[in-house]
Amino acid sequence: MVFISHAKEDARIARKLNDDLESRGISTWFDEKDLLPGQNWKIVIRQAIKKSDFLIILLSEHSVTKRGFVQAEQKLAFDVMDEMPESDVFVIPIRISECEIPYGLEDIHHVDLFPDYDAGLDKILRAVFLPIIHKNRETT
Repeated sequence: MVFISHAKEDARIARKLNDDLESRGISTWFDEKDLLPGQNWKIVIRQAIKKSDFLIILLSEHSVTKRGFVQAEQKLAFDVMDEMPESDVFVIPIRISECEIPYGLEDIHHVDLFPDYDAGLDKILRAVFLPIIHKNRETT
């Protein structure tokens, strides 16, 4: 499952990315789709991040300067990442507009979804499918 972290202001592009991933058979966790009325959103989001295979962090001028839960999601992602082998891909930073890469993400190769959304999406798909392909090669 791929968790999509985004600032509220970036919901439109997050929705498009979610739809594009799902249309290619990738299971996602996206707040607009998966967060149900009455749920404690902080607890549900933490649980979803811990269960995810990948965490996409959408970076924009909104998300990198904003204070709030989007920053907490990033910190939780680092905690989960600390429990993984260093070679594993977990966090995938994705710039959706020209912005600085926040502290903690600067050593992780990022993807730009601008000016060419499709080229960026292709890179994301390769990162998500690579472990599946590698695992299938080991079993054959």
